[in-house]
Amino acid sequence: MISAQEAYYIKNELNEKFVDPRISCDFSIFSLEPFQLLLHVQEDVDELSTEIRYGLSRKIRSQLTQLDARVGGVPVKTVYIISAPLISDRSYCVILQ
Repeated sequence: MISAQEAYYIKNELNEKFVDPRISCDFSIFSLEPFQLLLHVQEDVDELSTEIRYGLSRKIRSQLTQLDARVGGVPVKTVYIISAPLISDRSYCVILQ
């Protein structure tokens, strides 16, 4: 389990440092157990393609590695990005494992 302090640190660092030329986005906390973030795409785009989501997940994982981010004391090894249409058309759930 991740503490609220660790979760806010990860969210804040990603919001400050994560940049991708394909989209403008920000992150918020969705769940602490399991730890999940919401990725909010700020411009009006169609659903992100599988290729873009894969690239974003690799980039997020790389950023988390640089931050030495840990979930439950374990470094983040896997990042999944899935659609979250019940929240909004431009939101994606980011699952960190």
